[in-house]
Amino acid sequence: MDINYGDIIVLNSELKRKNLRYHVSYKNEKTACIEPPGECCQTEELKEKTLECIQDYYRKKNITVHFTEDGLYFSCEGS
Repeated sequence: MDINYGDIIVLNSELKRKNLRYHVSYKNEKTACIEPPGECCQTEELKEKTLECIQDYYRKKNITVHFTEDGLYFSCEGS
């Protein structure tokens, strides 16, 4: 399933609103990149909350998110 660029914009607004410090960028039509904050701010808790925020956003749209093992990329699958 293609990732809508508009969703990336909304996700970044939501991440900023929640002060999660991560940023989502558009890699290609099938994949988005999750850019971590600087090393001083990068914690496992922050990463987990960021992945959860992304999943929650797409869950509301009935879309399943698949993260890479390192948690730096994701793709979507419509239901």
